[in-house]
Amino acid sequence: MLGALIAQLDRPDLAAQVLDTLNPDLAIAIEMRAADASMATAEFVAGAVRAFIDSADDDLWFQMLTVIRKADDPGLTAVQTILKWVATERPGAV
Repeated sequence: MLGALIAQLDRPDLAAQVLDTLNPDLAIAIEMRAADASMATAEFVAGAVRAFIDSADDDLWFQMLTVIRKADDPGLTAVQTILKWVATERPGAV
């Protein structure tokens, strides 16, 4: 589920659907981060999620698994959680 969602996140319509599931302030923060990076929002969303998948440490994965364990839609919940982390991360932090 998560893999299929991640593979399609660079589609503007799908990225917009995901952003619509977020708190509006969080969605705006993601859009602002994309603009700051001179990227389309869908491109930023897809890249942020892929970067998490590639570089998250065991602690973040454990936190992720804890969040999605009881979710009705684990794939969407995982992406929402990653985007929340991205939006609240300090700009320039890795």
